[in-house]
Amino acid sequence: MTIRKFFSFRPFIDVLFCCLLMLVAILFLLKTEEEKTKMRPPNVLYEVILTWDGESEDDLDLYVQSASGHIASFNNREGGQGSLISLDHDALGRQRNNSLAVGVAGTVVAFNEEKVSFRGVTEGENIVTVHVYSKKDEGPTKATIKLIKIKPFKELAVKEREFSTTGDEKIAFRFKTDDMANVIEINELSANLVNPIGDFQE
Repeated sequence: MTIRKFFSFRPFIDVLFCCLLMLVAILFLLKTEEEKTKMRPPNVLYEVILTWDGESEDDLDLYVQSASGHIASFNNREGGQGSLISLDHDALGRQRNNSLAVGVAGTVVAFNEEKVSFRGVTEGENIVTVHVYSKKDEGPTKATIKLIKIKPFKELAVKEREFSTTGDEKIAFRFKTDDMANVIEINELSANLVNPIGDFQE
């Protein structure tokens, strides 16, 4: 009695197809990573980005204190002499910053954004807070704060905060850096950069 043996290429084809899918996925991720990196300035190590609804009339301000003690904000955009941080954009809310003039056709991004760039870092702790300069919306305003490493691109922290009244200041996060520019710790211990303890208004 003769037993016929059948050989099928189907399992081999299935494995090959799966490998091709994985290769395509990896190439797509690498391309996305490359595009994100290209969008970032070459002379920046880290960015702290604050965003909130583009329809909001509220004026939120990002405050960043570097480990060297310099503070970048809307009223001190370069952080002072010797600073390695700077505020790239001060968003003022929809009417003053995020809308087109009457009769002008065009497109505007759907969010308000402020960004502080780190051209360098020193060993120590960096502090990030958000302050409400002017609260005009009726309800609370939700804001997102991100800490981004530029090369290779990576979101190191993403925090959300809600603000209800003018004058509110909330910690976004603190992050510690070593002498090799690595972020070694992130925490949310309270801080006040607008009116630090010991400073009094008359």
